[in-house]
Amino acid sequence: MKRVIVVRSMWMGAILLGVSFVAFVLMRALPGDFVLAAAGAQMLQPDVLDAMRRDLGLDRPLIEQYLSWLGAALHGDFGTSFVTRQPVLHELWPRFLVTLELTLTAAAIALVMGVSTGLASARFRGAADWIVRLYNGFILAVPNFVVGTLIVLLVGLYFPELAVLSYVPFRDDPLGNVSGMFLPAFALALAISVTISENTRAAVLEVSNQDFVMVARAKGLLPRTILWNYLMRNALTPIITVTGLQVATLLGGSILVETIFAIPGMGQYLFDSITSRDYPAIQAIVLVAAACVVFVNTLADIAYAHADARVEA
Repeated sequence: MKRVIVVRSMWMGAILLGVSFVAFVLMRALPGDFVLAAAGAQMLQPDVLDAMRRDLGLDRPLIEQYLSWLGAALHGDFGTSFVTRQPVLHELWPRFLVTLELTLTAAAIALVMGVSTGLASARFRGAADWIVRLYNGFILAVPNFVVGTLIVLLVGLYFPELAVLSYVPFRDDPLGNVSGMFLPAFALALAISVTISENTRAAVLEVSNQDFVMVARAKGLLPRTILWNYLMRNALTPIITVTGLQVATLLGGSILVETIFAIPGMGQYLFDSITSRDYPAIQAIVLVAAACVVFVNTLADIAYAHADARVEA
């Protein structure tokens, strides 16, 4: 287990380093920069634009800019926003907590829905299996941003007393925060729950045909004992893998869902930063999002190794 943790941690550092460099280069490969975006329709003289770039450090070689940013980032300094002139970390942290809450809520909903429907489909078969498979196929064909838009429209038409587009901080009103987060998290979780459901069904069906399950049934063990001690325990490894991968993708989907439901998370912050070419903010958001994805995948690998003793690295 220690070897797994060390190896995965080393890979995590290497991946984050590569992601930070690629994001740094790609943002500066886009046409225009912050100076041109800030100037807008104003016809500023070239020497004025060059002076603004020198003030922001954009005139230095690309590698020098990256190494300077990386050295500061390793000490927890993500730079100063070009737009607000405030430390990026101070602006990003509260937005990260909002996105983290949305992602964890959606992950919990997806896990409960996916495992329960997949288990019901595999155990009861027949009509239950057909209903679950049809439902999964329908939900999988509808993107989460479409589901989110439909939720906003339907709730606004038929339940106007529910405030769908008003985010309430948890410290101000915990109950209002939870109720306001449920619908966005539900829209984000639907597609992920389908993938978890299908993989749970396949894993349970595969384990059901193993000899040790048949022996347990022949010994007359209780169905719930067979379910939890034999079926679910041995079907955990593929479920853990797919759950880790799918939960990591929630961060990408949260950008659209946050925009639809007007949630002040990292998604809206990233959209505004890209529009204004706010390089320090974009780099910090990309690095934090990549760190979350890699961290979740690393936890999934460690959990996989813990569940399956045959995995050593």
